[in-house]
Amino acid sequence: MVVKGFQENYILEHMTKGYKTTQGYFVDYDTYQVDSDGQETYRWYYKYEVDGQIYHAKTDYGSSSIPEYGSQKEVKYNPMHPEQSVLVGTNSSMMMVMIGAFFVLVGMVFVLVGCQSLGLFDKFHFDIIGSYVGFVFLIVGIGVFYFQTGTSSLIEGIKMMRLWILIPLLFICTGVFQLVKCLKRSS
Repeated sequence: MVVKGFQENYILEHMTKGYKTTQGYFVDYDTYQVDSDGQETYRWYYKYEVDGQIYHAKTDYGSSSIPEYGSQKEVKYNPMHPEQSVLVGTNSSMMMVMIGAFFVLVGMVFVLVGCQSLGLFDKFHFDIIGSYVGFVFLIVGIGVFYFQTGTSSLIEGIKMMRLWILIPLLFICTGVFQLVKCLKRSS
């Protein structure tokens, strides 16, 4: 998944190399997918203007949150054909990278536990597995926040996710706490 995601993202970057950037504004959404429990994810639509003409760009993935109307997102468009566009930031190929990376990161815990049981970490003065788990929590929290909101702005994220913002923030706080606790043992 990681390799395929990077490959697709590379192709997208190459395809949009000569594209220009403009500001898009969130205007609408539709249902992207409904799971077996009836939970919906949404595709977002942004309008952007080129030479007085209005065009629309949409996400190529689903999100469980809906941004605030009028919120901004950068749009890359083909100057020769302005209707051809992509939203800057989160896309389905980067989600594939994150999901694949998550499985790799979780799988590494088993490798680390095996190495610890063999005594390979006995000379270290800090808790390697605990530090790694803290790092994973931190990365997962940042990844969930970014992929749910498509922005690195905490204020925009709070506007979009509302109370759900607590989930990635708790992951981030837990990760930082765990890292500090495990690395502090070395002092």
